[in-house]
Amino acid sequence: MLRRVLIVFFPALLLRAQSADLDDCLEALARTAATFAATAPGLTAEETLDQRGRRGFVEVLKKKNDKIKNLDVKLPEEFHSHHVVSSYALAEIGEGRVLHEIRTIVTMDGESITTAAEAHHALTIGLRSADDRTKRELLENLERNQLEGAVTDFGQLILLFTKRLQKDYVFSLAGGQHLGDEPVFVLGYRQISGAQGLTVFRERTEETSTATGQIWLRQKDLLPIRITMNTTERILPLSKKFTIRTEATVDYMPSPFGLVPESVTHKQFLSAGPANDSLMVENDFHYADFHHDNAEIP
Repeated sequence: MLRRVLIVFFPALLLRAQSADLDDCLEALARTAATFAATAPGLTAEETLDQRGRRGFVEVLKKKNDKIKNLDVKLPEEFHSHHVVSSYALAEIGEGRVLHEIRTIVTMDGESITTAAEAHHALTIGLRSADDRTKRELLENLERNQLEGAVTDFGQLILLFTKRLQKDYVFSLAGGQHLGDEPVFVLGYRQISGAQGLTVFRERTEETSTATGQIWLRQKDLLPIRITMNTTERILPLSKKFTIRTEATVDYMPSPFGLVPESVTHKQFLSAGPANDSLMVENDFHYADFHHDNAEIP
């Protein structure tokens, strides 16, 4: 059934793609987001994460003249690398049934955390559980295992641009590019309202940040195949000196289940000004073997 939806959708766009304007791009973006919202819940895959990050939290050195806004901070000097393989899924969580990434770690740095079968079993129970606490634990899995810069919710980034949410952004056509050999239209965006954004876990708190970035759409059918995102947040609520700057690129690919994430690159910087960025963490996610698992839980 999903294959028929895709076959109908793409040729309808082919007639207009070569001379697409902003309205064409936004219409195609909204349609793809709607299809993703319908097909993604319950989708599972294998996720591989390669991470390089500074170990530990930012240290507050001192405050000048007893003013919090003049606090100085120091980053840990040492970087640590991790290679993590997880069972990954997209699940609807909470009263609003918001789509989130959940995962169970299988191996970390070559050490087995659980077996693949056990991880898959836990993930399947989480997907089917009516208890959102179970899903919440899976949602925070990377953060609980002491990985630096635990950021989630990249896979469903496309859902920020549904028809209903497009009013929260200013869009502009930014010309053409190539992604490999594929010609694309580039759509710029800037968030101006709305509570949606990138979910960040830091010291057991959950925050969201507003965003700017680009959406790359294949010229031949206006399918979104890349979304970039940039966010900035204050590291301390009352300090204007330091911010955390996030850069992310999500590449999507078509599949029998609709659009799915193929890879994510993500970096966070401690910023003390336009020319003073210090890398905190960089993550490289890759996904494989997407499927819907309808097997019974043993």
